[in-house]
Amino acid sequence: MSLRKYTSENLHHKFKLESLPVSVGGLLLLIVSVSALSFSTPLSAGSRMQNPDASAVIDLPVVRPDKTRSLYKTMKKLDNARVVLVGETHTRYDHHLVQLEILKHLYQKSPNLALGVEWFQQPFQQYLDDYIAGDITEKEMLRLTEYFSRWRYNYRHYQPILQFARENRIPVIALNASRELIKMLADTEFDDLPDELKAQLPGSYDWSDKAYEKRIRDVYELHPEYNGEFENFLRSQLTWDESMAERAAQYLQENPDARMLVLAGSGHIMFGSGIPNRIQRRIDALQYSVLVSDDHLPVSEDIADFLVMSVEQSLQPTGLIGAILDTDGGILTIQGFSSNSAVKDAGLEKGAVIIGVNDDAVESFSDFKLAIMDKLRGDSIELHYLENADADECDRKSVSIKLR
Repeated sequence: MSLRKYTSENLHHKFKLESLPVSVGGLLLLIVSVSALSFSTPLSAGSRMQNPDASAVIDLPVVRPDKTRSLYKTMKKLDNARVVLVGETHTRYDHHLVQLEILKHLYQKSPNLALGVEWFQQPFQQYLDDYIAGDITEKEMLRLTEYFSRWRYNYRHYQPILQFARENRIPVIALNASRELIKMLADTEFDDLPDELKAQLPGSYDWSDKAYEKRIRDVYELHPEYNGEFENFLRSQLTWDESMAERAAQYLQENPDARMLVLAGSGHIMFGSGIPNRIQRRIDALQYSVLVSDDHLPVSEDIADFLVMSVEQSLQPTGLIGAILDTDGGILTIQGFSSNSAVKDAGLEKGAVIIGVNDDAVESFSDFKLAIMDKLRGDSIELHYLENADADECDRKSVSIKLR
């Protein structure tokens, strides 16, 4: 079970705002300062209404349209913050467009800027450095950081942000803890970790935030399939947030004149208790601002400094071959098929091994994802495969399929 599910869509008591969108840079937005929210009786994000009645309606938040502002005007409010944190729902393209506009603004104001992101894990920092320096290509960076097996979200959402960073030599800092550490902490005590993972632990923890713990417990209770105890779940989540905060703080301390834009899932940023306060604990008198991009929001007036409600936008769907792939071994094997499978209709059977796409050899899941990354529904590819894992290269077969 992925702890990445701790995002705003997992929290209780959401509301949707659909009034007065403002067009900024091609985005339809409603920017609300938290001070513009009117609450009768604020509810915490994790509170539960056992018997909803009329009082629940009376307590709904109200936004004054005359208090909304454009993203452009909002960004001017960020100029004094050394750290700006912008939350996202990973699958929302419009959220990443908001992040890109904020990145451009901050860079224009302060070129001595770093970009801290949740999307990459700390042990792979060197490859991000090489990519920004122009020493390796985008595809090499994605392969070397193991992006497609460690993060998996649609890279096209993040691509414009990373390309802008490369074009302007903005350092990209991998904030995320390694998957191995987070996974092992879900059922292993700190003292029982192997030495190589102990070395990755953050230097300090703050366990005192009970509101944070309550929100984590609410998420835990949404996942009955998770077999571990809550203490394990909390230990893993807290390590995740402390690791990201410590890495950001470390960069800022090493570069005292630099500012940082932090991009991460909203659940790590809302209420200040995931990443923001934990950076501030490490850097005295740090000024930061928090923006959350979401149109489904937990009811609380301390969720963020600004709420950005953008109208949902989507990229054209990536083309799919319609196969369930075994990505654990050294080869890419078809384990099953979707209900509308292009490869099944082309005659491939379970156990077939994919070894190439067009002119690109495929030796891993990353190779395969890179080969079809820019392919859309309706595009055709030449798929090269072996009928089973025991077949020799001389038994190679090829078929042309149209992605669905």
